[in-house]
Amino acid sequence: MSNQNIKSAVILAAGRGTRLGDRTKEMPKGFLEIGGETLIERSIRLLKENGIENIIVGVGHKGTAYEDIQEKYGLTIYYNDEYSTTESMYTLVCASPHIEGDFLLLESDLLYDISALQTILKSDLKNVILGSGFTDSGDEVYLHAFEGGDFRYLSQDGNDKINSYAELVGICKLSQELYQKMISLPTIKKMKYEYAFNVLSPTESIHVEKQSDLVWCEIDDEDHLNRALNLILPKLSS
Repeated sequence: MSNQNIKSAVILAAGRGTRLGDRTKEMPKGFLEIGGETLIERSIRLLKENGIENIIVGVGHKGTAYEDIQEKYGLTIYYNDEYSTTESMYTLVCASPHIEGDFLLLESDLLYDISALQTILKSDLKNVILGSGFTDSGDEVYLHAFEGGDFRYLSQDGNDKINSYAELVGICKLSQELYQKMISLPTIKKMKYEYAFNVLSPTESIHVEKQSDLVWCEIDDEDHLNRALNLILPKLSS
């Protein structure tokens, strides 16, 4: 791999997961079990298999669940104490004391093939958003890019799918320089982290690395969960 300088990953795991109802009433979404392994433990395993030594988890809702596995996996845990009134960008802001250098950024509710990490780590570019083919799974975020993958903007508007380049996966590689600019933006408490890319794209170099055949899903609701169990899990390579 060409990017062995990446040794850290931040996992955003503070959200309440309200669309999953009782499943997340007493535990975070990352503790959903798929195929005998929780989402968070699977992510940790795949990250470590790809040379990521320092795994930092931003928690909020039922965050003590992460403390219970902190020692087992050598995690760094930090809290977004305002998780119930803020968005994911603020959880990323709260990570600042724990991050040095460039890093991977992941969402905690993803089920993904190991090739996702391999694809993004192989890129020599410093700021990379992983994109996939179109899943039609509901709640998609569409990535728009110039030919060659230079990021333009992203959108959740279903009408934007027609001219979009790829679909946002929820795995990125960020330089420390771009991260500092992201966390310096106004309205960070009410912003989803991915919309910081829209604000910064006119002046910053951000690349969309598209893996058209990536097997993955996000789990936000019961339909997503059923898709994960019945469609995605059987196709995963590890």
